[in-house]
Amino acid sequence: MPRIKHFHEPLDEKEALIDENCNDVEFVPNFKYQKRKRKFPAVTKLSKYLLLFFGSTVICLCIFYVTKPQLNDNFDPNISDKRKIRIYEDIIDAMRNRKKSGNFYIKRPETQHVDCGRILNGDKEYLQTVSNNNRIPLIKNSYLNMSCSSLQSRIQPEQFNFETFKSGSVAFARIVFEDYEFIEKQVQMSWHPDNVFCFVIDTKSSKEFKMNMKKLDDCFENIIVLPAEHSFDSSGHNQNLGHTECMQSLLQFENWTYLLLLQNHDVISKSVYELARIYEILGGANDVNIGAEIDQRRVPGLKWDAKNLKLFRNESGLDDELLKKPMKIASGYVQASLSRAAVEWLINTVDLTLFINQFDRTKYGGDEQLISSFQVNSQFEMPGHFTDECSKYRYGHDQISRMTQWSGGDVKRCASKTIRHGICLIGIEDFRAVSEMPVIMFNKMLPSFDYSIIDCTAELLFNRTFLNQTNIKMNEKYYEEMVTVIYHKDHKNPGYHLNCTPSHQYWKYENYL
Repeated sequence: MPRIKHFHEPLDEKEALIDENCNDVEFVPNFKYQKRKRKFPAVTKLSKYLLLFFGSTVICLCIFYVTKPQLNDNFDPNISDKRKIRIYEDIIDAMRNRKKSGNFYIKRPETQHVDCGRILNGDKEYLQTVSNNNRIPLIKNSYLNMSCSSLQSRIQPEQFNFETFKSGSVAFARIVFEDYEFIEKQVQMSWHPDNVFCFVIDTKSSKEFKMNMKKLDDCFENIIVLPAEHSFDSSGHNQNLGHTECMQSLLQFENWTYLLLLQNHDVISKSVYELARIYEILGGANDVNIGAEIDQRRVPGLKWDAKNLKLFRNESGLDDELLKKPMKIASGYVQASLSRAAVEWLINTVDLTLFINQFDRTKYGGDEQLISSFQVNSQFEMPGHFTDECSKYRYGHDQISRMTQWSGGDVKRCASKTIRHGICLIGIEDFRAVSEMPVIMFNKMLPSFDYSIIDCTAELLFNRTFLNQTNIKMNEKYYEEMVTVIYHKDHKNPGYHLNCTPSHQYWKYENYL
């Protein structure tokens, strides 16, 4: 089915200084030097040789200075633009040499000196050199080339072929508001020609961020940036609205089998083929975090039955008791993995308008009830649903679509020793956990806090995708034994008995550090 294109205002084509994947580089500004009449006396031959000698020495010292290993110092945001240009030129040359030698993944200039393999192998002494007070934040590239050819070269590795998915591709719906270069890296990390991406932009985002995001839509047929923007906040307002609009847009693409709901600073930790295989094992079961309803998430006086919510688009043939009985409300994460059948049901069978509007009236966290509630209301028969019978067994810990380490007010529970809104920030200390845990996404990795964990994760997935390098074999049995997977497969069979405790141990963050 052909893609329905969205049209945007024409964008200014501003050629940038750097193409991080080593394509042709156009340097700006392009100074034009004019010949001038000589206003000084001619120098002797000896003077020329002396000038040549000392000039060459100065140039060599400058090159050594800007290319020495301490790249974190070189990329001080306060250094001049001219010096940045010189540094980027040298880094690009180094990247080209590495590419010719067979080391195909290209890190950013800030993180090029980081040896991710040593960290993965447990070298704690080396880890100290890139963590704690030595963290490497992302330094914005003011010369980023946003032409379609440069975007495509950064995101699509030309020298590698992609294998065809056996069981269908994956769709991604992400709400975004900042850090364009981080977002572009997430597309690259999950890129496959058959995967599809949808983004919804916060109205409060900068003009430059919006222009860059919409450029992705212009340059790729399988990327949609919705024209409609919404005002998002940390309290969760309009998050469900943005995701459901993406659901509707993504249904025009026919080949994907699962949709992953994401927020701005989520990072995928599985390669495109690992992710497709995990969803194949889920076999149509949704992966949704569910728990008991959190108090004060519902505005008093509002009704929560299907009849008053006008939930079903067509009520004919539905039991009257089903429509009038208040639905169960569960709380959980916004991030979830939904089967295509579930997405089609959420868009075509039910109307979420009133449900979303009522929860958007709550002060905080109204976005964390939508998918979780439909997942536990088995009587509605959303495809891939579960039940509320396991809530008392803390079922939600077996969810794989989002890994979040809550600090509980204790910084010692965080490997990075850093907390934001009660959540441990994921740092380079977590790299081994990122590479080994069965979860498919980590929240939160902030590029302004520690970009080395983001780039090392990207290198890890690149190596798994294109070089067949794996530091640990994926445990398929873990996914096969998930309670939701077994329930989805067997709950309609006569004699089926729900066991809320899986045969495997729940994953625990502490076990992987």
